[in-house]
Amino acid sequence: MGVAVNDQHITSHTDTPHQPQREIPTKRLIGDSMGMFGLNISSGLLGLITYYYTDVVGVSAAIVGTVLLVTKLLDAVADVGMGVLVDRTKSKYGQARPWLLWMSIPMFVSLLLLFSVPDISVTGKIVYAIITNLVFYIMVYTPTFIPYSSLMALTTRNTYERSLMGIIRSSSGYLAGMVVAIAFLPIVNAMGGGRREWTILAGVFAFMAAAGILIAFFSNREKYNNVQLDELGVFQEKISLVQGLNMLISNKYWLLMFTVGTFSHILFALGVAAGTYYAKYIWGDVNLVAIMGGIGLIPVVIGFSLSGPFIKKFGKRNTALGGVIIGLIGATARLIAPESIMLGLVCSIFQTLGTIPLMAVGGALTTDTIEYGEWKFRKRIVGLTNSVNAFGNKVGTALGAAMIGWLLALGGYVEQASEQGNAAKQAIIALNIYVPIVVMAVIAICLFFYKLDKEFPKILKDLEERRTAKI
Repeated sequence: MGVAVNDQHITSHTDTPHQPQREIPTKRLIGDSMGMFGLNISSGLLGLITYYYTDVVGVSAAIVGTVLLVTKLLDAVADVGMGVLVDRTKSKYGQARPWLLWMSIPMFVSLLLLFSVPDISVTGKIVYAIITNLVFYIMVYTPTFIPYSSLMALTTRNTYERSLMGIIRSSSGYLAGMVVAIAFLPIVNAMGGGRREWTILAGVFAFMAAAGILIAFFSNREKYNNVQLDELGVFQEKISLVQGLNMLISNKYWLLMFTVGTFSHILFALGVAAGTYYAKYIWGDVNLVAIMGGIGLIPVVIGFSLSGPFIKKFGKRNTALGGVIIGLIGATARLIAPESIMLGLVCSIFQTLGTIPLMAVGGALTTDTIEYGEWKFRKRIVGLTNSVNAFGNKVGTALGAAMIGWLLALGGYVEQASEQGNAAKQAIIALNIYVPIVVMAVIAICLFFYKLDKEFPKILKDLEERRTAKI
């Protein structure tokens, strides 16, 4: 049993008659992953937006938390409509793929504007932040992320290939996150650390994000969009928004992954942003964020190297669950000495290692619920599934970002101060240790009840038999 590699395909020898052979060349999988690279460059930058607003622009933490919560919740509502739009998109490039082309330039412009807050009144800064966040999330990020997420279901039905795509995407995405975490703050501080320097460097990273999305557009080919399935004799009945939502709510495995996605994004939102405050005010040096990022490369390499073999041996769900448990142990161990730099760095290795398997297979676990829904309800919804997932992700990100601002404000955080009081420090510790422990525990419980891995081969077989009977 193993994986044979040549210059075009990786073929799983574990394929069965009901498990289709590889459909996507390896070079296209790598090109596809650049979309995640671009999206995570933008997410990494947005992970620094709270710090940028409070310590560079000078807006209070409580206001920043509220602004980010409101804008992201409004964006989350827009996600559902975007999913319906993807399901109804028809173009020469396909159903989801063209959106990557259309959004590449707006991605660059909107990211640059986010980090170009003018030197005006506090009220003006807040209004500017609200407008630029709404433009970025609703008009650019959502019309990029949801179609990109939908491509996994539209390009292959091979569950191992979906896992492989998830691993490569996650590797690329994590690389992007590491680039931002390791490089941005040290470089911008070396440049001077002012607003102008933040704008210039954000522009460089915004270009990288846009380029990644454009590469993903050129690398993908759709095989299972609505037009192609109609040509194969699989009639795709139009489904109303209410019908689609009812189907999702009745899909037990989708509900579990929706919860996992929401809580995962609370964790991701806390990541770099909360860690920046921790490095600056608990450890005494904001540039230690770069050290954390550099050390984080160790579990990233280990995690992604082992994810593939572990998935083949133990399955997607078991691999993800095992990782989360490791991360939970790492987070809990930090309680021994929260102010210890050495203990914090060592435990962060285990925390990061614990998130890698979930990052690698989370998309595949969620995408598999689309086939489960099609098998159960005899109707296939791709765009709406991914858009409602994105809704949950945005709610999680919004809660995580707002939590930072609100807890800091509750602790009496003073913007742009060199030192913080004990209550503010306790709030920072809570954001970096206590909250992640609770979040990871919820994720572990949800994964424990996810049993679709065992049922999926039979579901694929039944779907193929239905399709054959209609031709």
